Amino acid sequence: MFSFHHAQEMTAMEKTQHSLWTEKFHITSLLVNPLGRLGLYGALNLLQETAWMHAEKLGFGMSDMDKDGMFWVLTRQSLRMKTWPRFGENISVQTWLRPPEGAFVAREFALLDSQNNEIGLCTTSWLALDRRTKKILPSQQLRDWSALTQSRATGLIAEKIPVTGEYEKLAKYRVRNSDLDINQHVNNTKYAQWILDAIPYELHKALRLKSYSVNFLAETHLGDEVQVDRSCSSTSVEIASEGSTAYRGVRLSDGKVLFTALLEWEKHS
Repeated sequence: MFSFHHAQEMTAMEKTQHSLWTEKFHITSLLVNPLGRLGLYGALNLLQETAWMHAEKLGFGMSDMDKDGMFWVLTRQSLRMKTWPRFGENISVQTWLRPPEGAFVAREFALLDSQNNEIGLCTTSWLALDRRTKKILPSQQLRDWSALTQSRATGLIAEKIPVTGEYEKLAKYRVRNSDLDINQHVNNTKYAQWILDAIPYELHKALRLKSYSVNFLAETHLGDEVQVDRSCSSTSVEIASEGSTAYRGVRLSDGKVLFTALLEWEKHS
């Protein structure tokens, strides 16, 4: 059983105080896209950093999990943005855990501008795996979650994105050293970057990304060759139009579908 060393040292009051975690970020030139705003890839990295810091504080971050031969995997994510902050602006990212459902642990996020106005929401679903056997660990066996969760919900649902249907090839990538995370898997943010790189730049200039949802279906490792496909049955997204488009990533060596994603676009206001 996972011992959660640091978490057990915290009092009940400390656990409750840390059930909501906030990280503040300045939108630097390293985070903006060619349009001068925080882009999807940058936003996902800020969410990941906030989740990492909160988990470390609660005692079940990477270092504590590693001590017990376990690790977290992100299974689903759904992000919806009202507005994308510009270069030079300051934002805050709040995160909290919701009561687990079965083996799944839900983590929610709210993105706020410098005036504490909500500019985006995100929900994620996580599983704890045994590092040796890769078996899923039931959340109720990990710890008592009651003092660490909040009933507050974003209202977003990380739904299942269908794999079936007709797709057309967009691009092909080989997993490089810089794509890997600390667990030697492709970092979850890289899948979004692959999709964005496969989309024509004219579309990025003409449309604003409204939402991004992704299902992670299998691990991807160094050297894997991954093809990014676009669904032929998705709502048509042409230049100066709007709608949603489904994507998937397929490992060419065995045809395994690694992820499915859905991006929703709208005209610039």
